[in-house]
This record gives sequence, structure tokens and C-alpha cells, in this order.
Amino acid sequence: MKKVLSLILTVLLMFSMTSVAFAAGEAQELPTVYVTGIQTNTLYDADGKQLYPLVDDVEIMDVVKEVMAPCLEALAVGIITDDYSKYGQELYNAIVPFYGPMALDKNGEVSNGSHTANSIYTCNIPKKTRNFGVWDYRFWYDWRLSPVEVAAELKAYIDMVKEATGKDKVNLMGRCYGANVIAAYLTKYEAHALESVDDVAYLSSSLLGVDYLTAIFAGEIGFSDVAINNFLNYYVEEKNLIEDETTSVFLLATVEMLRQIKLLGITGDALEKLIQKLKADVIPLILKDTFGTMPSFWSMMTPDKYEKARDFVFGACKDEYGKLIEKTDDFYYNVQVDAVKNMVALKEKGIDFKIFVKYDYPDYPFYKEAAQQSDGNTSAVIQSFGGEYADYGKVFSDQYIQSLENSRYLSPDLKINAESCLFPDETWFLKGIHHDFFPNAYVRQAMKIMNEELDVNDGVIPQFQTFENDTYFETTGPDEDAAKSEESFFASLKKFLSALLNFLKKLFSGEIHF
Repeated sequence: MKKVLSLILTVLLMFSMTSVAFAAGEAQELPTVYVTGIQTNTLYDADGKQLYPLVDDVEIMDVVKEVMAPCLEALAVGIITDDYSKYGQELYNAIVPFYGPMALDKNGEVSNGSHTANSIYTCNIPKKTRNFGVWDYRFWYDWRLSPVEVAAELKAYIDMVKEATGKDKVNLMGRCYGANVIAAYLTKYEAHALESVDDVAYLSSSLLGVDYLTAIFAGEIGFSDVAINNFLNYYVEEKNLIEDETTSVFLLATVEMLRQIKLLGITGDALEKLIQKLKADVIPLILKDTFGTMPSFWSMMTPDKYEKARDFVFGACKDEYGKLIEKTDDFYYNVQVDAVKNMVALKEKGIDFKIFVKYDYPDYPFYKEAAQQSDGNTSAVIQSFGGEYADYGKVFSDQYIQSLENSRYLSPDLKINAESCLFPDETWFLKGIHHDFFPNAYVRQAMKIMNEELDVNDGVIPQFQTFENDTYFETTGPDEDAAKSEESFFASLKKFLSALLNFLKKLFSGEIHF
């Protein structure tokens, strides 16, 4: 009998051990609540007219032509008199008719009847228990409102998804501004999050701000010749802004030549001086009746510049915009300032964070440091909550690489060192995807990582990847683009003269028309 009992116990023990091992290795498929970014929900006015995106019959170039003459006239008066208030008013007249109707009031609230196309109460919530898709549980919200206000709706939506799926928890995925909304939810409703959320994925997060947007709101617009050169190269060469190849090559060679002889920098300095004179009359005037009324945009100020931007835009009108400022202050002081610390604390309490960074694009050249690595909208260092990066178009120097004690987190293209990221083992880098493009393969990969609780050490998903045609592969060695920005003066001169001759030849032969 003892032998039989021992055999039974042994079998039971083996079965229980096998069950535990199987359970530990099995993927737990949870529904993913996808919080998309700003301006991703169509806006209508009280009468049902579409406000945003701007309707197709609005010809932007026609508008530009219409306002060009009065704006240039007012600018000329400003240069002569050093008073740019009239120029500011002309710009106001050109911009506000398009974006003013979607603005909030001075309290940061909707008071004109404008509304989004969808909300959590109008969208379909599939009653599924498995095979959860990318778009099954997209969270619809009014992207103009404070992230803290939206967080309350996110909390309610998570409960709705849990009820529809029968799951105790969900995964959260925040794209761009969606990360700000999720961070507000995690901060304001921590107890609910700990009960309801397994993993959080941030895709191209703007939680720590957007540099070029901050520069505009803070009145700190600045230019660097390298950033201007990078930006023009991308839009002229990569985006085929100019169809004629000879003209395109000539323009790029001219820009590079101007950079080499420092004239591009002088042009940037001249623009910067003009903007310094214009900014007090122009920027606050326009923002206070458009995007500056939206707490969402204020949540994307970099923490070091938020207070300066707030004071610059509202100045002596702080009392008038007091309720709006209360909302923007709430996010800044109670969510954003401690965001990194709260992420670390929540991770220790059981919520994992998966960070996805897109890179290898030039940023908008409206601020001094715009030559840094970016996804075309948000700098890589902001997206990844740390890390070290070579500037756009460059690679790390041999000296830097040799100084590394640990090259484990060094990207094969020698542009990224992820060692000092907030979560280096749970941060992935996606090369060649612009900020505005979110291919489904990219999102599905993030869902796989969350459901299978993967990190970069598992060998399943490479930490450094390149996306092409909705597929991805592991990033390989350095690019050729690093050599572009390091051309000598004589190499640039040779290229310029060759491009000039080709351009003139085609121009005089009638092959190029303007």
C-alpha cells in the first residue's frame, strides 16, 4: 500500500510540477486598449460641419496666396517701425479662421458645441474572449481635453472592456500623446490600474514633451544650419518634394555649400533675430485662440520649459485663463514631473513597461538642438526616457565606442547606446518609421511582447530593428548616410559645381520649367 501511495504521490507531484511549468511558459492573451495620439478623432462643430482634419475643399495654397500680400506688407511696416503688432494681426486673420472653431474656451472646456466623431459611449466594444485584434479596443476620446480629464474616461473604458471580455486585466498601449493619457490614468487611479492593468506599452511617447512644439509655445524658436540642412535633405531627396532630379540635386548641393561657407547659419541667425522681434506680438495672440486653449498641447511641453511657455503665452492674462492654467498645471506638477519615478514604482508593484522608440529622421528645425536623432516629430531620447544617441545622419565616434565598458546595448548601426535608458532591457528601437506612421506589424509586435512578457534578452524580438514594407528585420551595420554630413569643403564645392552645370544646361535647353 505504501508503494502504491508513494507512486500516486509521485505522479501527482510530477503532474503539478508540469502544470506549473506549462502555465509559466504559456502566453496570457489579454485585450489591448489602444490609446492613439492627438488629432486622431475627427472634430465637428455644433452643426455637424467637419472642423478637423480640414476638409478637402480647403485649398491651402489658395489661402496662402490670398494672405501673402497683406502679411508681407505688414511685415515690411514692422521692419521699418519695429512694431510687429499689425503683422501679428494679419497672421492671426490668416490662421485663426481655420483653427479657431476647434479651440476650447478660456477654462479649457468645450463651450461652442464642437465635438469628436466618436467616444467610448458610441464605439463598438466586441465581446471576445480570445484572438484580440489591434483595433478591437481602440479608446476614442476628445484629444483637446486635459489628459487628467480623459484619464477618467479611460478608467471607465477599461472596466467596459474587462466586462466584455471576461478578463480581469488588460494591456494598455499609448501612441504619442496616448502615453500622456495613460500616465495621467496610472497616477490618478493607481489602485484601479494595479487591479486592472498587466503591461503598458509606450509607442513614440510624448510624455516628456515635444521639443519643437515647446520652442513655439515658449517663444524660443531657434535655428541651426545642420538641422536646416538635414530637414531639407529629407524632404527634397527622400520625400521627392521636387520632381525634377537635376533641380533637386542642385538645390541640395547649394544648401550644403551654403552650410560649408557658414551662410546657412547666417540665414538662420537672421530668421532667429526676426522671430525674436515678432514673437511677443504673434505667438501668444494666435495660440490663445487656437491650440493654446487645449490642455492636451500643454501636456507636451518639455518639463524644463513648461512654466516659461505658460508665462510667455498667458503673461498678464493669467487670471483670465485661470481655470485653463489650473488644468495644465495639474498635469505638469502632479503627473509629468514625477512620471519617470512613478513608472519605476509601478514596475516594482507589478505593471511592466515596454518602450518602443522610432528613429532615423530629422526633426523640425525650429529649435537649436534639432540636429538630434528623432522620428521626425519627437526626439529619441525623450521617447526612450534616456539613452545616448549620435546626431541624425551620424554615428558614434571610434573614441566613444572604444570608451564603452559595456557594448551590449550598442546598436549595430552605431547610432544608439541604450544602456542608460530607463528600462534598457524593455526598450526596442525601430529604424525607418516616421512618427506619423504606425504599421500594423509594429503594433502587433508590441502586443506579442506584452502578452508573452518578453524582453530584449529573450532573443525573440531583436532590440534593434529596421522596418520596410510592413515587415521588420534585425538592424545591421552602419549606414552610408554618416559620410554625407562629414563631406569636406572641396568635396561639397565639387558637387555644387557639377550640379550647377547640369542645372544650367537643362534650364537653357528648355528641359526645366518653373
